[in-house]
Amino acid sequence: MKNKKISIVLLFLFAFLTIIGILGLNIYPNSILRTTHQVKSSDNIVISYNIYQPKGLSESRPLIAMGHGVMVNKEMMTNFAIELAYNGFIVANLDWSGHGQSTGALSNLSMDLEAVLLDISSNAPNANISQLGLMGYSMGGGPTYNYAVNNSNVKAWVGIGTWADGSISNISNPNNVLLIIGSLDEAVSFTDLKPSMANLTGLNSENIEKNTLYGNISNGTARRIQEIPFIDHLFSPWSRDFVMYSRDWIYETFNGVKPSNSILAYDIRQVFVWLGLIGIVGLIFTSSIFLKNILKINKNNQSSEKEELDNLNIFENHSTFSFIGKYYLYTFLLLPSIFIFLPLLFTPLPMTGALIAIVGCLGFNLLIYMWRLGKRWHKSIIQILKNNLLANYKIWIFSILITLIYFTSYYFLIGLNYLGIIPSIIKIPLMIPFLIILFFIFYVYNIFIQKFSTPFFSHKWKIKNKLLKNIIIAMINFVLAYSWFVVLILVPCIIINDYFLAQFLIIMFPIFLSFNFLSVYFEKLLGSPIIGTFIHTILVGFLITSLMPYGYLLGIF
Repeated sequence: MKNKKISIVLLFLFAFLTIIGILGLNIYPNSILRTTHQVKSSDNIVISYNIYQPKGLSESRPLIAMGHGVMVNKEMMTNFAIELAYNGFIVANLDWSGHGQSTGALSNLSMDLEAVLLDISSNAPNANISQLGLMGYSMGGGPTYNYAVNNSNVKAWVGIGTWADGSISNISNPNNVLLIIGSLDEAVSFTDLKPSMANLTGLNSENIEKNTLYGNISNGTARRIQEIPFIDHLFSPWSRDFVMYSRDWIYETFNGVKPSNSILAYDIRQVFVWLGLIGIVGLIFTSSIFLKNILKINKNNQSSEKEELDNLNIFENHSTFSFIGKYYLYTFLLLPSIFIFLPLLFTPLPMTGALIAIVGCLGFNLLIYMWRLGKRWHKSIIQILKNNLLANYKIWIFSILITLIYFTSYYFLIGLNYLGIIPSIIKIPLMIPFLIILFFIFYVYNIFIQKFSTPFFSHKWKIKNKLLKNIIIAMINFVLAYSWFVVLILVPCIIINDYFLAQFLIIMFPIFLSFNFLSVYFEKLLGSPIIGTFIHTILVGFLITSLMPYGYLLGIF
């Protein structure tokens, strides 16, 4: 009874933290009005964009328009939008065509920007188009910079992890150029930017220095390359320094002075996001116990006793070194299995297909490895897959409810503020078969973790503290999976000396960390691989469908 009361108290505590985080991120600062709009571009593509503006605005204010990079969406730029609106600007933040909730294929981004700028007055009548500032992150730097060069009403341009086209620039055009990069940026370096800055300043490229102001903001000739230490390309829009330098540059351009407030809206929002993340993690674990009791699910009824590997002493003649060594041997020697998924690259979502092909390759290779282990341990992998798939209906109800909690919490906390997960309507027909494929891939992952790896390490390592034992096993499972992707992605990057694709490893880190910890947890709690499979299929499926650009492979590149 005491444990039950503690569980309920913890459930309400973590739910409270989650709600506080969500409300804080989506309401603070409460002086800002946020709205979402759509407009058709001249090539008949629906462009989705958000407007951020001070509430109760009665006077004309400069408009700041911004665009994200490739393989992300407008939510990536929310930190900049919030900060600028908090400082009195009207902000338009758009999804480029083929990304997020915009339709069409990735194509003429200049038309996307022009469509939003033409439409803005109908939704933000106080936006002063003649006093315009532009921001572009990565891919978004190109169309915004071109527009700034060709339109004198653009008074400032800020490039985040991107380039300025020196061939169309000079010392007076465009106005007030700020380039901000991270010292660890995989896409662009200070050396890459020096030739462009030479054209913008009239200096020799070898004389260009970082973190140095050239020209004067008051007359529009200011130029600067700001390098932020220890930040890479992906984390640039989430960095406080990037937000602060961008805000200061734009504020001084339009107001003649630097902002006086040293505390950013970003700082308060960081508190809310961490409260929310802690809340979500705790909520998943505590709500699982609560739902298990409500649905009266008994772990012992979820799997056939004769197929449970952890009930049998079948690991005695199999060393840890052999288990791990053969894992790498099978999964790397069978790399050609990736060609099974090659047709996915010829869909209108080729980058989504490529990611599924990579995770599918490991899934297929794990299936072969489990088949070999099953033969040695006299267990049928087909029977194990079948028995766990045909789970009690209560497990499916449990899985759906937990997934709803996880997905909803993630959407309102992260999906509206950092990485959007709702794709445009044209991507939905493709997302459905992708989800089905991902389900079976992640199902194989979970079978390996829960029915092979976890019982094996549990038997081999006699650790008395159960919590510590489960944490160690989850970490070992994580290292096994993640290290495979590290090798697969980093080796080609090293060979071609281009680390842009290494950014995927950063996004994969929390996903697979969550995957492995939840798999071990649900194995101990209910013994079913369906739950973790369901959660990560929905989350990853929605995420990679929303982020990746729409358009056939040759059309994108």
